[in-house]
Amino acid sequence: MTTVVYVIIKNNMAKKTTEISNQSSVRRQQLLDAALSVVARRGLSGITVNDIADEAGCSYGVIAFHFKTKERLLLAVLDLLASNYEKIWLDAAASASASPAEKLRLLIDVDFDPRVAKTKNLAVWMAFWAEASRVPAYKKRCSELKHRSLDTMVTLVSELAAERAVTVDAPAIARGLYAITDGCWVFSHVTGENSPDMRERSRKLCLTFLAAFFPSDFGAADGA
Repeated sequence: MTTVVYVIIKNNMAKKTTEISNQSSVRRQQLLDAALSVVARRGLSGITVNDIADEAGCSYGVIAFHFKTKERLLLAVLDLLASNYEKIWLDAAASASASPAEKLRLLIDVDFDPRVAKTKNLAVWMAFWAEASRVPAYKKRCSELKHRSLDTMVTLVSELAAERAVTVDAPAIARGLYAITDGCWVFSHVTGENSPDMRERSRKLCLTFLAAFFPSDFGAADGA
């Protein structure tokens, strides 16, 4: 009987722990969403924990419990954007062919996917980029993300050049493509022109650039 009671108590405690953990994850996500909305509207300079708490409909203490400091919360927002981007890219790449051309095309598609390049997300990315020179933690995190993304582009361009037996400056092409995608993001953010049509034009601009080096892979079939 004692053993049975012990097992029941243990199972109930495990269930309760799981419920608390799930509730904590939900609340954490709510706080991240609230912080993202505040940053999108107001930028990073001057916002407070109370601003984010008001947006989330909770107290200062709830945010302090989950993230300890405003800095940790904001870095978690940056990590959330990055992880969402990388998940969309990895999910797309997993269903694609193994060819580097197809993966480059998918990488461009993801950059202008409405889940990635929506107005709110662009505003938050721009806010972190603007503060990167002033806040070392933002600079470090943004730099890591950009170098990782650029390295992926360099690798794919190099692999495609090897397949086509052409000699190109892969790092220069990758940087050019990166500059175009970033430029399109900045233009959309500053002008507010972020319609599906504008994102499609930006996508085709990237394909046109790549078609100059790999016409058989990024030519008329892509509308470039």
